[in-house]
Amino acid sequence: MRTRWLLWTLAAGLTGPMAWGRDVAYDFVVCNHARTTVLEASADMVALGVEQWGVVASSTTKDWEKATTRCVGALRLVAGRPVGKGLCKWFNAAGDTAVGEWEYPVSGEPQWTWLAGTGALKGISGSGKFSALGDGKPVQEGTTQGCRHDWGQYTLP
Repeated sequence: MRTRWLLWTLAAGLTGPMAWGRDVAYDFVVCNHARTTVLEASADMVALGVEQWGVVASSTTKDWEKATTRCVGALRLVAGRPVGKGLCKWFNAAGDTAVGEWEYPVSGEPQWTWLAGTGALKGISGSGKFSALGDGKPVQEGTTQGCRHDWGQYTLP
């Protein structure tokens, strides 16, 4: 028994410290301002580019309180339904950043995938969903203002 314990301890020391990931469930509301550029508008389809800036208005996840974001992407509206992809860079209050990809698929719910991070968010991976909570009246043509609910889970090394 003692020999087995010694061998296990030695093996653990030779392989180095074990890396245990930290799983985090996130849930927040982000409000944003977006500028859109219409590339094509016809009876069949509307195609547009979008650039968006936002701030987390409320969060049940301390790491994302007061976080800000900037997103870019492209959408097409088919029969009133958005289809497209883009990227967002998030900045938390501590100054760490994370990048992820959003997608409105042809069918199904909008999706989010965490891709990379810096500082405390380095090595972030995971996914989630988001849904619009409502849009306000545009402050000028070619802009939108609104809020959405984001939720999901990510892992940090």
